[in-house]
Amino acid sequence: MNIFAIFGDLIIRMFNFVGKLILEIPNIPDKLRGINSESFKEKIDTEKIRENVSQIKNDVKIKNNSLKISKTEAAEIFIVNNKENIDKSKVQSFEINKDFTSKQKERTVFVLQLLSLGFLALSILYLFNFLSFVIYCILGVLLVGCMVYILFSKVKLMYHADFNAYRDFFLMYVAAGIILVLFGTNSNLVMAFSFDFFPSFTVLLFAVIFSIAVFLIFRIRYHRNYTYGTVIEAGKKTAYVTVDYDICSNVKPDTYIVDNSYGANEGEIVKLQVEEKLLSRSGNKPICILETINM
Repeated sequence: MNIFAIFGDLIIRMFNFVGKLILEIPNIPDKLRGINSESFKEKIDTEKIRENVSQIKNDVKIKNNSLKISKTEAAEIFIVNNKENIDKSKVQSFEINKDFTSKQKERTVFVLQLLSLGFLALSILYLFNFLSFVIYCILGVLLVGCMVYILFSKVKLMYHADFNAYRDFFLMYVAAGIILVLFGTNSNLVMAFSFDFFPSFTVLLFAVIFSIAVFLIFRIRYHRNYTYGTVIEAGKKTAYVTVDYDICSNVKPDTYIVDNSYGANEGEIVKLQVEEKLLSRSGNKPICILETINM
């Protein structure tokens, strides 16, 4: 019985509290109006709150400024480093190997041209049944092997920075010869594009197309309208510069007279603007000095 009495007493007290709370709700607005706002303001230190708010604002501004400064410093560091990398790449792209003369470089490139064109001609001869498949494979492997050997033993040392351009240019002719053989041995493809009076002309036509494709792909990927040279004699308006073979700008090794409005001095290595000609047997020619390169 005692337990039930205690439990009943708790329930009565709970309802009593809820009833008082309900009765006091209508009196809440009057009590709020009676609050002395001035005394409430006195209890709250408004100046201290303002100081804290201003301190928080200053801290936020300092953080934002420091963040901006750090971003600016990072950008400046990036620009400086990027400029240093560009200067290094410029120097590297005109890297001169004293072990090789200009004539040796020109001769090496000429041999590679003969080997690449020889492989393309070999592929055409095989398609016209002048060679058996075994002989074609043997001669083809020899030609490609010589090309790879010269590329990695000489060209990589002569033109270290532009080695990828030389490698891709000559090996693309090998790829063109292989694709030509695969195309020519497929009778369905040959008959689909053959000429009525001269069916074999299809093979020659596609050989020309593949050669032009190699030229265009290389031009899109590696072509540049400048090269590098050394000033051997400087004047007020013109200068004599020597230039090595440059496959990327299609400049032949020679001594050229160029505009020297930049004011380069004798013995300096310079970047040269190239006058572009699409199909020129003599290659493009440098016309003016753009800047000097610090080695």
